[in-house]
This record gives sequence, C-alpha cells and structure tokens, in this order.
Amino acid sequence: MTDTPTMKRVREGLKRRYRSEKRFQSFGILAIVLALGFLVFLLANVFVQGMSAFRTTEIAVQVYFDPMVIDPGGTREREALSKANYRGLVRKSLRDIFPDVKDRQDKRRLYKLLSTGAGFNLRKEVLDNPGLIGKTLTVWMVASDDVDMAFKNNASFDKNVKSQGINAKQSAWLRDLKASGQIRSVFNKTFFLSGDSREPELAGIGGAVMGSLLSLAVTLAISFPLGAMTAVYLEEFAPKNRWTEIIEVNINNLASVPSIIFGLLGLSVFLNVFNMNRSSPMVGGLVLALMTLPT
Repeated sequence: MTDTPTMKRVREGLKRRYRSEKRFQSFGILAIVLALGFLVFLLANVFVQGMSAFRTTEIAVQVYFDPMVIDPGGTREREALSKANYRGLVRKSLRDIFPDVKDRQDKRRLYKLLSTGAGFNLRKEVLDNPGLIGKTLTVWMVASDDVDMAFKNNASFDKNVKSQGINAKQSAWLRDLKASGQIRSVFNKTFFLSGDSREPELAGIGGAVMGSLLSLAVTLAISFPLGAMTAVYLEEFAPKNRWTEIIEVNINNLASVPSIIFGLLGLSVFLNVFNMNRSSPMVGGLVLALMTLPT
C-alpha cells in the first residue's frame, strides 16, 4: 500500500510535533534543574554567610562582687539587688585588667570592648545566686558586636582592623586578652533564646519564634473547629435555600480577598476598637483565623 501525499504530510507533521514535544520537555527539565540549582546556591550562600551568627565572642573578666555597691544595706532583698550599679562593676573590672588606661576617651574605648548588656548579665547572676556577693570570680561576658566581628574575621588581631569598628588601641588590648586566654568564641545560645534588641550581640529569634507559635496556636484553636463544623453543617444538614446559597457565595468571595485587607481589618477593629495589645499573639492569631476560615 503506497502512501498518499496526505498521509506523508500527516506523518511529517506528527514527527515535527513529537520533536517539538521532546524539545519542550527538555526545556522544562532544564528549567527545573536550573531553578533547583539556583535555590540550592541561594540556600547554601545564606547558610555560609549566616554561619557566624551561631557563634559569639566572650571576654573573661575578674569581677569583685563588692557588697558596698551591690547591697550596701546588707538586706539581700531582691529589689535592692536589682537596682545596684552592675555596669560600674563591669567597668571597674576592665580598668583592673588594663590599669595603664587613664585617658577619658581611652576608657570609653575600653568599655566598648564589652556589650552594653554585660551589666544585665551580671545582675542576673547575682539575683540567681546572692551568695556571690563579696566574692571575686572570673565571669565570661559577651563582647560588643564590633569586637565580635573583628574576632571572627581576624582572630589574632595582627593587622589594622579600624574598618571593622575598633581602633589600634582596642586591637592591642584584644591581642593582650587573646594572649592571656581571656577571649574565646562559643556557641551563641542568645541567638535562639533572646528576643529583638538594639544591640546586635544581644538580639535573637527566640521572641519571634515563640510569638509565631502562639499565633499559630490561636489560629488553630479558632479556625479549625469553627471551619470544620461550618463546612459539615452546610454540606450535610443545612437546607438548600436562598440563605445557604448567599452564605456559600460570601464564603467563596472571602476566600479571594487579599491578605492585606484582613491585616487592615485587624488594625482597625482589634487594635483601634478593642484596644488590644499591638504585639499580642492574640491579634495575629485572630487575623490569621479570619483569613483561613473561608478556605
């Protein structure tokens, strides 16, 4: 049986179509591979760049828990202990390490080696254990963010690190601390346990994670039972009439509303009308519940 011209054209057209489909599949696979490659590169780059956040720098300081500063009345009351000048104790300990520092500006530079939160950490230790009062102990304190970055990038401090936020004198002091074993890099627990802070070395994701979990818990507690019961009622028990049709249409319409509208609703109703706390997980949970209920 000989092929007619029409059959030849059909077979040639099918061949071209099959070749086009194979090219399309190849391009699709190539696009997926490239997308996955870029995603892996992005995640790897983020991970590598952010690895340093999992470690922090600490400086060892000999601290004398002076009773005349911490508890001059000798009452050991928690309120009195919490009001003591712990920052002064930290600064005095630094001056004891470098007694040759006399100039006022140099003292300020010396104090900047430690985080501004060092005094708060010292207060926490005293409140947890008042028996420390009157003793001299070695306390590892969090270094400032400038020292932390300089130590991570140049652990030996053997070159000019002025561009990293510390000057030549501070670099010399850090070299002395490094030589005496009074500076180290440790796992950064603060990053996982603390909340937001104006000081980078004291900031963490703990508050954000806890707030997100609480908001999700509120959302689940409200939207899941209410949404499930509403769906079962409308599908199994509600009579088919004009009212149920209106309800179903409105539910479908709410499902297409942009999330920003629900955010503005929460701002205008929950915050401005009911005066709820702006940072409360309850507000976020209620807004998310309203947003997820139609779906």
